[in-house]
Amino acid sequence: MHFFLFLLVLAPVLAFASPAAPASAAPSLSLPIPPGETWKIIQGYGCGSHNSWDRFSLDMVNADGRTFGAPVHAAADGAIWSWTAKSGTLILSHGGGFYTMYTHMDSAVSTRLDRAVKRGDVIGYAGERAAHGLPHLHFTAFTGHGIAASGRKSVPLSFAEGYDLPDIGGCNQHGGEKLTATGERAAPITQVQFRTAAQAEHWYKTDERIEFQLPDGAHAFSQGWDLAPSSDAPQFSDASAGYVQGAWAGEGLHTLHVRYWDAAGAPQLASFGPIGYDTTAPSTPAAIGKQELRAGQPATLRWPPATDTASGVARYLVYLGADPNGTAEAQVAAPELAVPDLAPGAYVLRVQALDYAGNASAWATVAAVTVAK
Repeated sequence: MHFFLFLLVLAPVLAFASPAAPASAAPSLSLPIPPGETWKIIQGYGCGSHNSWDRFSLDMVNADGRTFGAPVHAAADGAIWSWTAKSGTLILSHGGGFYTMYTHMDSAVSTRLDRAVKRGDVIGYAGERAAHGLPHLHFTAFTGHGIAASGRKSVPLSFAEGYDLPDIGGCNQHGGEKLTATGERAAPITQVQFRTAAQAEHWYKTDERIEFQLPDGAHAFSQGWDLAPSSDAPQFSDASAGYVQGAWAGEGLHTLHVRYWDAAGAPQLASFGPIGYDTTAPSTPAAIGKQELRAGQPATLRWPPATDTASGVARYLVYLGADPNGTAEAQVAAPELAVPDLAPGAYVLRVQALDYAGNASAWATVAAVTVAK
């Protein structure tokens, strides 16, 4: 008796990059798995969830190691065409109406449409989104036309490594076969790997996600902000990867600590940070009232410093002109402005405070300035 993995039919993709050109010869494909690794086909062509336009699809798992968090590689040169977060599906366009699809990924390196990728580039990490708790990679190559790649038809697969997987009829075609990617096997992971677009010792006003992968052989972990988790017992057992959101720590400067249990069962500690999270704008600059100056005489206008409870005030944007609602991109680091040589007349000094996370106060008129002859 054959056992098949039944998966949800993928939801339609709602956002697309540029339409592909008319159909042409398909590119040569490389295996989308890490170099030097052997992966096993757990569901092949036809039957199960592979019974529609994507019948020539493969579900694969690492035959000798961990699948969750394993790098997924681009099968050919192309560009990002779509990303569906719910199912972890990244589709690459290779031109000529030819596409490759990588599904159930835990995360993608980039989801920016039309971003170019090269054959072998890491485009994401294997996971279990919409996979019912079984981490694996679902891979399909297909043709389509128009802006939505309509009329999709999957194609039987062959790979540059020498694997030819034709349509041989029946259910679960090629199920159980093992495929090995060429190249040197990736070096063992010996320490916690943190993956994030954020940088340590920087401030952010957006909720940054920090993912981490435990070393090979590690099997459990605890995580915490600022205080190292206890080594008594893990929060998450039988887990080798995790993530946090910056907002979970609240506003301020924080360090992420990951306590993990290595292959020998000994607790170890890894940290990332500090990283700042600040969504609150600085205070609005205070007014200093009317200021009277003389043309041709040097002068400096000073106002009370703005305050910011998290990242601190980084700089001020200033406008000195006749428009009562004027704004400008000129900036100063301190709450003062060396007044340029102005013609006699009436002016306003308007100021906006910015903090290190990029939050901005409201523009405020801090002074009415009169320049006399």
